[in-house]
Amino acid sequence: MRLIRCLSDFKGTPNGVSLAIGNFDGFHKGHQAVVEAMKEKARIYDLTSAVMIFEPQPLEFFSKSNAPARLYSLRDKLQALEVAGVKLVFCMKFDSKFASMSAHDYVIELLHKRLGVKSVTVGTEFNFGKGGAYTIEDLKTIGSEVSMDAQAIDGVEIDGIRVSSTRIRSYLCEGRLDLARAALGRYYSISGAVVHGFAFGRTLGFATANVNINRRISPLSGVFAVKVFCPYGLYDGMANIGYRPTVINGQDKALLEVNLFDFNKDLYGKSIRVFFIKKIRTEQKFENVNALKEQLEADRLEAKRVLEEHSFDEEH
Repeated sequence: MRLIRCLSDFKGTPNGVSLAIGNFDGFHKGHQAVVEAMKEKARIYDLTSAVMIFEPQPLEFFSKSNAPARLYSLRDKLQALEVAGVKLVFCMKFDSKFASMSAHDYVIELLHKRLGVKSVTVGTEFNFGKGGAYTIEDLKTIGSEVSMDAQAIDGVEIDGIRVSSTRIRSYLCEGRLDLARAALGRYYSISGAVVHGFAFGRTLGFATANVNINRRISPLSGVFAVKVFCPYGLYDGMANIGYRPTVINGQDKALLEVNLFDFNKDLYGKSIRVFFIKKIRTEQKFENVNALKEQLEADRLEAKRVLEEHSFDEEH
């Protein structure tokens, strides 16, 4: 899969592009349906399959610090798209210029002339152009001027509830990982490079791999039973996402700390992926370090019990 962040680097494709447009945050089952429909158009018309995403995401641009937590980092999103078989990803810089683009410039100048798009697939709630005032009907009407095919895919429902990034975010916040997994089609996971921490966990007998998740707000928090995929294989473990109130006062950025069971290798600088299986408890502040250590020992026993009861066949 090729990532295009600067359009001057894109010189076109032999037969044109079949494009899916969206945020694809979490790449849940609704997103997957859009991408599969796009790929089918690519197959029918012999086009290159492609996705257009945005950085920052539009809501992040407009809402700034009030934007909701991301489900996926850009890295995780790109990995999911690659696994889905997408050949090209256009990562567009979403700024005031892009946000104020007219419908005609968006469809004709950008999609048709610059990217060579022959077919566009979106979700039914898709909007675009200045003020987000234009819909799939405008995309179809304007696209028809240059014989550009356009289609909107209905959302996916589970037990009568539409799958959405917002709903998955709520599931994660509530610790309902089973419902999040059903909507995503896989366990929720976070990947990142292991960074140096304060080595405080090591003094308690719970050495942790610290992952900088590069987000001020996390979609989930607390202590979890996890599976961890790293360069050395797949391991059981427990993880905490939060602000370490017992250790540090006033930390304003969530940190992911992972304790891998029966593991003693060096992970610094290496990438790991953490799959969240079940929430054990919420994060809390303890009176002292001994109380924290006692709770961590109980957490480890509970995490091991949970993981023994779960089969795991996730793609890495």
